[in-house]
Amino acid sequence: MTNRSVIVAGAASAIGSACARRFIANGDRVVLADEDEETLRNLSEELSAKGAAVFVTAGVSNKLAVHNIIAEALEAYGAVDALVNAKMEVDSGEFLELTEESFDAAISANLRGAFILNQAVCRQFKKQLDASVSDSSDAAIVNIMSVEAVTVAADRVAFAVAQGGLHQLTKAVALAMSPTGVRVNAVGIGAIKSDYMKDFEFKSARETVPLNRIGDPEDPAEAAFFLASPAASYITGQTIFVDGGRLVRSGAADYVEKNSD
Repeated sequence: MTNRSVIVAGAASAIGSACARRFIANGDRVVLADEDEETLRNLSEELSAKGAAVFVTAGVSNKLAVHNIIAEALEAYGAVDALVNAKMEVDSGEFLELTEESFDAAISANLRGAFILNQAVCRQFKKQLDASVSDSSDAAIVNIMSVEAVTVAADRVAFAVAQGGLHQLTKAVALAMSPTGVRVNAVGIGAIKSDYMKDFEFKSARETVPLNRIGDPEDPAEAAFFLASPAASYITGQTIFVDGGRLVRSGAADYVEKNSD
């Protein structure tokens, strides 16, 4: 399937831009959304040389901004067929020093925005389905989240809580939208060469990965493309972890520790 109208939120990030490039390579049309106008403009110009790309300078943490993103997609392409939500903001700090304001900010950036965006796009999917002759939609949502949805770091409490919420949000929205045929899945990322890795030491991060390398942004982008495609038409409410085996190692370590007492 080609020529789909795809919203990529968080498109200014390394993973978001890789997702946009993957859809353009397939012949799809993209709406790039983020708050970094310069990066979006440059990316839009790059992609427009290969296909259809427009951009909206907007975050996802309030309804008006999300409304503007969807409105741009409708104006440019007449419909919304898929959403990739790659918006992610990583914060860190000592738990005992974590303020309520910092906690709320992390939840707003990583979870509240995802809820607003998922809900608004699903409402648009339902409008399109109601106006069509079909009784089932082939639209899809892919949320990008961290492996910290299921494993945690002591110095990223608020981020881990938000990611765990996003994991559950994905499953709940998938169930809520299943009668319409809309599919909702997620890609969980481990150590990927991207914006959020800038505060991490690559050598130590690589040592936690069984495949012994840091992933490229194209790795989760390929998984996101697959989940949004007809090839994944019988998959919903699931998360593919693109982490080089990190969670496998974490699980094995937990098992060894519990059984060595």
